[in-house]
Amino acid sequence: MKRGLLVLAMCVALIGVGAQAQAAYKKQVLNAATASPLIGPYGQIVEKFKTSLEELSGGAITVKNLSGGALGDEQANVKQLRSQELHMSVLFAGNLSPFSPVVTVFNLPYLFPEIEDCFALFGNKEFMGKVNEIVTKQAGVRPLGWAISSYRHLTNSKHPVKNINDLQGLKIRVSPAEVQLESFRAWGVDPHPLAWTEVFNALQQRVVDGQENPYATNADQKFWEIQKYTTELHYMLWIGPILVSEAWYQKQDDATKEIINKAAEAAANYGTEILQKLAQTAKQACLDHGMIIDVLEDEQVWIDKARARWPKFYDSIGDKALVDEAVDIVEKARAARKK
Repeated sequence: MKRGLLVLAMCVALIGVGAQAQAAYKKQVLNAATASPLIGPYGQIVEKFKTSLEELSGGAITVKNLSGGALGDEQANVKQLRSQELHMSVLFAGNLSPFSPVVTVFNLPYLFPEIEDCFALFGNKEFMGKVNEIVTKQAGVRPLGWAISSYRHLTNSKHPVKNINDLQGLKIRVSPAEVQLESFRAWGVDPHPLAWTEVFNALQQRVVDGQENPYATNADQKFWEIQKYTTELHYMLWIGPILVSEAWYQKQDDATKEIINKAAEAAANYGTEILQKLAQTAKQACLDHGMIIDVLEDEQVWIDKARARWPKFYDSIGDKALVDEAVDIVEKARAARKK
């Protein structure tokens, strides 16, 4: 009998704690989205944000996961964040750069020849705090975390690409971000910018010959059905900001902002973790489904040509000193690793 009363008392106490947590936050429903499928890694980042925020708010805040391109492509999602139609989104940083040119610093080709370089830069709180505030002012969206995936590798349906000469004549889809377009121009081809939602059909119908994305995306989209060849590039990582609508965010009280920040941080950390693991399993899946994977014989040529285009972006980034600071952080971290 006493044990039964104790259990009852514990249940009442837990209900009371839940009710207290719920009462502490204003009830609201948030729209969160990504252009990628719910079952894919980016949809799962949104799902992690959802479960974390709902738990932290004691159920007062609920999140609708509208992944799978339900609200359009990634640049459309940025516009929806600005208008508060959308409250949270995850997308490739290159698709944020048209709204916030400073983001281009992270997409400068071959800034991160080794993935550890990227972790060093994003782990620098002073640098990232500065960039996050600039993004918020420029784009009207606030980055609350950044998920880091693997490199964006090249795929195509025509033939192996082992050197820069093999690339010539191929029609390659890239994100409609100028830094990626300029990279491929530097390598001697005329790239084709297409929204993500159009890519599979364009590849299937041979409107374009190839595209570039991390292994996780290539496997998630089953590109092996329409792409035979993969070339491992190290020119750009998939980096995904966890974004919230700044106008909506500023309407929240400090306690609510705190749990939103925690949920976004949890989503970013979770996203980075699963994306790193997926890179290897996805690569194996591509091999198992018959894709041929090559490495470049002359990647230094690609590096030199791509980095020669950096000055074109200094003005749009807004401050060459910011680029120099990023390079300095990366080079010092690399030197420390090699000691």
